[in-house]
Amino acid sequence: MLHLFLGSTEQYRATDDFRLHQAYWELRSRLDTDGMLSANATELPARGLTPAELAQHATTMPFLASSRLVIVEHLLRMTGGARTVAEEWTALIEAIPLMPETNHIVLLEPAATRAERTALGRSALLRALRDLPGVETREFIELRTRARGGANEVAQWIFSRAAERGIQIEREAAEELSQVCGANLWMLAGELEKLAQYAGDRAVTIDDVHLLTPSAREASIFELIDGVIEGRLGKAMRLLHHRLRTGSDSPAGIQAMITRQLRNIVRASELIEQGEPRRSISEATGVRGDFPLGKLIQQARTLGRPTAEQGLRSVGEFDRAVKTGQLNDELALEMLVCELARLVRSSA
Repeated sequence: MLHLFLGSTEQYRATDDFRLHQAYWELRSRLDTDGMLSANATELPARGLTPAELAQHATTMPFLASSRLVIVEHLLRMTGGARTVAEEWTALIEAIPLMPETNHIVLLEPAATRAERTALGRSALLRALRDLPGVETREFIELRTRARGGANEVAQWIFSRAAERGIQIEREAAEELSQVCGANLWMLAGELEKLAQYAGDRAVTIDDVHLLTPSAREASIFELIDGVIEGRLGKAMRLLHHRLRTGSDSPAGIQAMITRQLRNIVRASELIEQGEPRRSISEATGVRGDFPLGKLIQQARTLGRPTAEQGLRSVGEFDRAVKTGQLNDELALEMLVCELARLVRSSA
């Protein structure tokens, strides 16, 4: 059987990496009925993989085990969207219906960046594979704190996760935790366990969330900045209002962080244009760590230097409006976030 575990194929909707990998490990657990799956699981690199090679692995019988598992990550987005791709992968497409019932192929496609999501959505091989009979296709799109109809998908996930783990949590606490952590389910899973240990036999309350999640609140400021820079206006405004309402940050502090990120994007864009390596970008901006540096580089490539420079000019204009008494600081910050979102959409 073929399992397609996909990230988001929508350009402006992020992937839920947590649920994607959770589904993968649940599949492994379900298949490992005799404890022999590890010896019959093969991870293949997507780069350089041929259709015949993958087809051969797909049809090889398991050795002294009830199941065989073949895992490939990023294959679909790497094969591209050309019409000839399906013909090139005919060997695999024809082999899948002939796979023994014991065998399973999992194609993992996290699609972490907008470019990767776009490539995945255009994948010709994906279109060919998911039309085959018996293929399991699951798409994991980032949950939202305010979906259509006003539903808080993140809070609903917190309730479901808590029920699975035998944890009691008040609705108000789940709502607050979703606002503090956003859609970062990796963080939410850890925070929920910590809160449950603190609460013991009683339900987790909103006061517990305020007391025990300072690191989560700190992380949410970076989600706010990312939302502003990436033009996700709805998410940015919700996080902004939450942080201003709870007194987590001052308008001036948030504006300073937006300014810092825009300046880093300008520096990174210049170095990218010059063909400089990641190390040079890290040294010039002071951004360390693979994840934050990778996010900065992606934002620089997506936004571009001219848009980032225009964003800095907008910061200066709203700052002058506050200092001259034309706007109060909170209103100026809200208008700045809206203006930056407009610039991002225009550049896209």
